[in-house]
Amino acid sequence: MKPHIFHIIEDYSPANYGVYQVVRQLTGYLASQGYPTTILAAGRTGTPVPEGVNLREFPLGWGGRRWRYPRGLRAYLETLGGSAGNIFHIHGVWLASQWLAARAASRQGVPVVLTAHGMLEPWLWRDGRLRRVKKLLYWYSLAYPAFRRLPLIHAITPLERDHLAPQFPGQRLTVIPNALDLTEADDFLATHEGQSSEAAPPYLLFLGRLHPKKGLEVLIPAFGRALKGREFRLLIAGPADHKKYAHRLQALVRDWGLERQVSFLGSIFGPQKWRLYRDAWAFCAPSHSEVVGLVNLEAAAVETPVITTHETGLSDWEEGGGILVSPRVEELSEALELVFSLSEAERQQRGRRLRQLVERRYSWEVVGRQWLSLYTELLERHA
Repeated sequence: MKPHIFHIIEDYSPANYGVYQVVRQLTGYLASQGYPTTILAAGRTGTPVPEGVNLREFPLGWGGRRWRYPRGLRAYLETLGGSAGNIFHIHGVWLASQWLAARAASRQGVPVVLTAHGMLEPWLWRDGRLRRVKKLLYWYSLAYPAFRRLPLIHAITPLERDHLAPQFPGQRLTVIPNALDLTEADDFLATHEGQSSEAAPPYLLFLGRLHPKKGLEVLIPAFGRALKGREFRLLIAGPADHKKYAHRLQALVRDWGLERQVSFLGSIFGPQKWRLYRDAWAFCAPSHSEVVGLVNLEAAAVETPVITTHETGLSDWEEGGGILVSPRVEELSEALELVFSLSEAERQQRGRRLRQLVERRYSWEVVGRQWLSLYTELLERHA
């Protein structure tokens, strides 16, 4: 019997960024393999789901936006405990949905796996003294007491596993990486073959939220240092949802005299996103804290060289011709100089090797089988 997997998430919409993308792709894969799959989400957004996936949304109640308490979720979860073959997959750790699901699973003996999605990474604990105090209070008073009995904690990288181990002492941790559905990238490449724009001058691309953890305050001065008279541009695509930080970045551009070379594009989606990836000379994600980062996989999928940081946990990235650095100006500027000096043949070779690495390690064809095996094991252990 195939298990019915219920994915609990605090917000199933693009506003939830990477978590939404991971849940969308994972549930789509499960449904394509014939597994009954339902997303349980707080708030009502009406975001489309993959074919074969059920979506049940619960209106926000007490706590509203701050804790995103989903009215009716607790009662609904109680109805699932008596049915054999159900599995809860909890995504995230900080909001009401995860807390309710963990408590319900423990009470009813439902097989459950928790994915933290990088929300307990060391950098995030250091994000401001007041934030740290609030997180510590919430973690030890509410979150951890609900999670400490869960049988399985999922880490996305070996590095995240090492970071999670002190938070979940004595609990089992297993590693399955984030994955990418290569179909969208391949469809774009097939329909736009031979249409690559000859970008002059060539550009370095960043795509993601304008948020302090993304490392853009490192990228801009590193880019300025690496230019050394070269005709390169830096395109920064993504929403400015952290206004103070966005203003700081614009000031950095002015301070370095890069107004002509650096452009802020705002949010980019669909074919335009894939075109930016494909036509870039290279992609750079200098994150202070990340777990894999789907943007790295997306850029590699269209054979664009990628510079990212050790903090992503992509320890095998250099096997595929990618470049790993620490998020420091000096180290990143050296990597950019290297990339800017590549010949076209060298650049294409690095891109091809990265695409092959994604196919071998980070495609749903490979990672999906790991999830099916894990869910089956969870169900058998609770039989």
